[in-house]
Amino acid sequence: MKLKLFAFLPLVCVVALTMGLTSCDDPSATSMTTTTTSDPGPSVESHTVTYYDGEEVLHTETVSDGDVAPEWDPTTTVTDKEFFGWFGEPTLTHEYDFTLPVTDDLSIFGSFVGYQDDTRHWALAGSGGTELLRLSNWGKVFTDDHYMVDESTSDANIFTIEINLFVGDQFQFTNPVYNEETESYSWGHQRGGGYLVEPTRDEVEYFSVGGGLGSDNYTANITALVEGRYKFTLTTYPAGDFQKDDSPETYNNRNYYDTLEWVRVGDSTEEQAETVTKFYLKGEFITSWADLQNDHTLMVDTDGVHTLNNVYLKASDQFMFASIVVESGTGTVSEGNEYIKGSNLTEASKALVSGESNMKVNADGYYNFSYDYEAKTLEVTKNDTYVPTAASYYADGDFGGRSWGIDESLKLVQSSEDEEVYTLANPITVTEKGQQLGIQYYNAELSSPYVDFFASSYVATESDAYDLSATNISFSTVGSYNISFNTYSHIITITLVE
Repeated sequence: MKLKLFAFLPLVCVVALTMGLTSCDDPSATSMTTTTTSDPGPSVESHTVTYYDGEEVLHTETVSDGDVAPEWDPTTTVTDKEFFGWFGEPTLTHEYDFTLPVTDDLSIFGSFVGYQDDTRHWALAGSGGTELLRLSNWGKVFTDDHYMVDESTSDANIFTIEINLFVGDQFQFTNPVYNEETESYSWGHQRGGGYLVEPTRDEVEYFSVGGGLGSDNYTANITALVEGRYKFTLTTYPAGDFQKDDSPETYNNRNYYDTLEWVRVGDSTEEQAETVTKFYLKGEFITSWADLQNDHTLMVDTDGVHTLNNVYLKASDQFMFASIVVESGTGTVSEGNEYIKGSNLTEASKALVSGESNMKVNADGYYNFSYDYEAKTLEVTKNDTYVPTAASYYADGDFGGRSWGIDESLKLVQSSEDEEVYTLANPITVTEKGQQLGIQYYNAELSSPYVDFFASSYVATESDAYDLSATNISFSTVGSYNISFNTYSHIITITLVE
């Protein structure tokens, strides 16, 4: 072996010399064949993963570079709060993905909330084909049947209710607030569609979330897509409540932990009532966003096409159409859950009207509206030839013991401050409860001098001083009243003189 090795070495040197390289004995022989590289520095073999509850460190893990973080279970450490998952940022906006490789030190934030007793009384509010929803009229009425049953335990807030639903019914849950002065309800904390768990099951969409005028899914309506009788279970965590945008209004309350679960327990136990849907105009100035249903706002339904013609609108005004539902058998009227907005405009109409939600006309003028109920399309045309009938406005009624009829002393006069407002020079006097008022649009020179009449359905503000339940305005309080009329919005304003 030694002989073979000795004989081999000179041969290599000979080859090297013939190639013009340095001799084998030269100590610098390897300098011509070495490649110079930058120093990669020390390699990182592991990273620290820190698990937080708010700013409190709950746990740390050491994870090899490129491995995934373990989904550590905090329930043995945090025993006074309920755990809802791990998130990638302290705002708890996005759940952390535990399939991601860890390439640096990492912070993961837990979602925890402690128990707090819920003293609110949750109730159903909505509109639709079932008796409970029709009676609710979107929270104008709350009976015992509208309130959820409190099935809370010592460590959980649980509220349940069973209701019938038909396709198209819409609803939410709220904490009703009763105002003794106005004898009416307003909405407190809302729990809308954003809290609903699994609206689709077994590839069947039972509910849709959206619609109404909610500012986000949390306050959006829940719409039933499958008829049946349902049990809803609302679980609340008041300790996690917060006010959206720091609003002081209770209906702007939100909660990331509350859930609304459901189960279909069977078919509906009642028959769906026959109803008719009607649409009416409402806007910022045209009705002061009040829900006024009268000859100047209500669309006329002819075989599924709803029309309203010769409406004078300003380009500065924003408007839309809301709906009411009229029960065919009883004539009972409740708020609807359908709206006509800018998204319903036909392409041709968009040359005259802008907006995706509330709409605005591009120029002052008279407009015609035609809504195809089946196609859900709104066609708008401008009527540049329409001229309204000229007449004057008069306060009329049996107030003060007078008889109905035109009296020149009760003629309303155009205001010097606002040309659209007409006022009565002197207050009217109501001497007995039940005396009535209306505004006559009258022109004695015409063959039909009584051109138009405005009464209860043209009053936007409710008051204990008068009753708006009948056609004429009926006074409940004896006294003197100032009367004015806005010719743009057709709103009557009645003010009790103190």
